[in-house]
Amino acid sequence: MAGRPQLERHLARQSSSNAGRAAEILILLGQADRKGMALAALAAATGEAKSSVHRTLVALAEYGLVVQNGNRGNYMLGPATYALAHRSLGVNEIVATYRPALIDITGRTQFSTYLMVRSGLDTICLDYQMGQIVAQPYVSGIGGRIPMGVGISGVCILGMMDARSRDRCLDLLEDRLAQWDLTRPQIEAEIAEFQRLGFMRGIRRSAGIESLTLTVPINNDHLRGMETAISLLAPLNVLDAAGERAAIAVMRDAISTAERHASSPTRSDDMSGR
Repeated sequence: MAGRPQLERHLARQSSSNAGRAAEILILLGQADRKGMALAALAAATGEAKSSVHRTLVALAEYGLVVQNGNRGNYMLGPATYALAHRSLGVNEIVATYRPALIDITGRTQFSTYLMVRSGLDTICLDYQMGQIVAQPYVSGIGGRIPMGVGISGVCILGMMDARSRDRCLDLLEDRLAQWDLTRPQIEAEIAEFQRLGFMRGIRRSAGIESLTLTVPINNDHLRGMETAISLLAPLNVLDAAGERAAIAVMRDAISTAERHASSPTRSDDMSGR
C-alpha cells in the first residue's frame, strides 16, 4: 500500500501530460492552413515522439476533434471542435457585441482593427476588420494567437489583470518573450504606462516592419476572467500625436456605442431568440 500514493502521483502527472499534449496539438491544428499538418510536423512542433503524438491523435479522432485526410494524410481539426466553438456563448456574444465597434472604428479611421482576448498565456484574435490603410499584423486572422506581451494588445491585457495573476504570468512568459527579443522590465514599463494612460500605445516589429498599435481595454463586468481589448494597427509615422488621440477617442466611442446597443431590450430579445 505504501507505493499507492506514488503510483497515483505518477498517473496524475501522466494524465496532465496527456491533456497538455492534446491541447497543444489542437492549438497547432487550429493555426495550420487548410492542408492541416503531418504527424512528423506535429511531433517536431510539440517536441514529442511520433508514437506519443499518434496515440493522442487517435484518441482525439475518436471524439471527432481531429480528422485525417486518408490513411497517411495530414491531420486537421474535426467537426466536434467547430460544434464546441459554436456552443461557446461567451465567445459568440463577445464577437456579436463588439464586431459593430470594429466596423465603426475601421470605417472612421481606415485602419485595421482587432478584437483580442486572453487565453492562458496567449492573446487570441476573435474578430478583425481590414482597413484601407494596412500595416503588418502579428496574428494571421481569426484564431491567430501570440504570447501575451509580444503584441501591444497583450500588454494591455496583462495590465488589466490583478497584480498577483500578472506576476505569475510574467514569470511563465519570460522565456517566450526572450524569443521575440523582449524583456520583462520592458513589458513591465509598458504596463505601467498603460495603467497611467488608460490605453496602450506601442511599437512592434513584424516581418521586419515596424507598426504602431493603439489598444483600448474593454471594461465590461460580464467579461470578468476573459480580459478583452480592441487594437488598431497603423503604419509607423502615419499618425501624429493629435491623430493618435483622435483615434483613441473614436475607439472608446465605438466600444461604448456597441455596448449600449447590446444591452438594449431589442438586442436582448434578438439574442435570447437564437
